[in-house]
Amino acid sequence: MDNFVVTISREYGSGGHDIGKQLAELLQIPFYDKEIVELTARKHPIDAQRLSEMEEDSKLPFSLIQAFGPLSESDEQLFILQSQTILELAQSSCVIVGRCADFVLRNHPKRFSFFLYSGMKQRVEHMKRKPGLYKASDPMQQAIRMDKRRAAYYKYYTGQEWGQPANYHLCVDTGMLGPRTAELLKTFIELKK
Repeated sequence: MDNFVVTISREYGSGGHDIGKQLAELLQIPFYDKEIVELTARKHPIDAQRLSEMEEDSKLPFSLIQAFGPLSESDEQLFILQSQTILELAQSSCVIVGRCADFVLRNHPKRFSFFLYSGMKQRVEHMKRKPGLYKASDPMQQAIRMDKRRAAYYKYYTGQEWGQPANYHLCVDTGMLGPRTAELLKTFIELKK
C-alpha cells in the first residue's frame, strides 16, 4: 500500500495508546504519541512541558475559553508548530495518537481515522492496570475530567465535536476486543487497499 497514515483519537483509559502502538507493530510502521511533543520541541525553541500540557493538563474547560476568549498566542503558536510536525511525519506511513491529528491530516489522501471508546468500568480497570495512568483517588472522575479536557482542546482547535462519529472512519468500543482491537483496525485498513 502507498504511503498512508492512521490517526487514533481515544477516550481516557480506553487503551488507545497501547492499541495504536500494537497496530503500528502489526503494520510495521512508526508510532507517535507523546514523541510528537519531543520532536516539536527539538525543532523549535519551545517549552516541551507546556506543549504537553496543552492537551492533557489544560486547566480551561471549553466553556471558560468561550467566556474569556482564546488561549494565549503562545498556545496557538505551539499548536501550529505541533501540527507542522504531524504533517511532516505523515509524509511517511505512521500511526499517530491524539493531538488533533485526524483534523490536521484531514486532507491526507490515505488517512484512516479511528475513535476508540469504552464503557467506564473497562476504562477504570484499564487505568488501574497501567502504571502512571491512574493518578487520582477516583479513577472514574479522572477519566471524566480528562475527556472534558480533550473535548475542549479538540473543539477549540478544530471547531468540531470530539468523538463525533462523522469525524472518523470507524469508532470502536475497545471494551469488546481489548488489545485485539488493533487486529480489527488492521483488517479495516487492509480492506481499503
